[in-house]
Amino acid sequence: MRQRYSPSDLVLAADSFSQTYVLCQAFAALYAHASLAINSVAGPGVDLALASRGVSPTIIIASAETLSNLHSAESAGISDTLRRFAHVSQAQALNSGRMPTDTFILKLLGPHGGAMGSPPGRLRLILASERVAGGSSPLTSTMLSDLRIFTRARICYALTTAKVAGAVAQSNLYDYRRDDRPGHSHFGVPLSSVEIKLVSSKDDEVDGNTPKGEIVALGPAVAGGQGKLGVRGTFRDDCTLAYA
Repeated sequence: MRQRYSPSDLVLAADSFSQTYVLCQAFAALYAHASLAINSVAGPGVDLALASRGVSPTIIIASAETLSNLHSAESAGISDTLRRFAHVSQAQALNSGRMPTDTFILKLLGPHGGAMGSPPGRLRLILASERVAGGSSPLTSTMLSDLRIFTRARICYALTTAKVAGAVAQSNLYDYRRDDRPGHSHFGVPLSSVEIKLVSSKDDEVDGNTPKGEIVALGPAVAGGQGKLGVRGTFRDDCTLAYA
């Protein structure tokens, strides 16, 4: 896969290594002989422009709070007609299943969040983690679509918890779909090292094509072999996991 870690990558960890997802991704990057950038600007809700100052990362590991702050800051800059037109044009490209072409007009008129991809590196991938019971508002599919435009990078959105090494579930980096239904974005399908069960005392909730219940993780990546996440989830009709 073209988007996997490689020796030419510079990975910026903009979140704390006390989070198992961040730590596992850092180990994966080092195993692939990628370079790892570490600084004091790391944690939930940091300023990505400040965290990436002085480095040119090709991959960023960040929290959902950080991306939510970035979305708010960049969305405020789309105030005039020309920028709104550029944003709509790029959103249409994503809705059709392809990343927007970085043309001169779109560079001139589009949001200017692409500064994080300055030479010699170019930001190509953001690994975003939503921590269970982290106290933040999860990202919506519209926010993720906007962030792909602002950063000009693909985004993986993962559900994480301290009980699971890595992610519980993680969206496909080529999944650009924008879901207009109310609610939060999905987290993709469970990883191969994790089995997900939805537990409920009501039979009608776990029956049918879109079961709902408390998320229980099992497998070799789970501490103790099994752990309740303490949140309710649902498998959507496309087999992706989301908050219920």
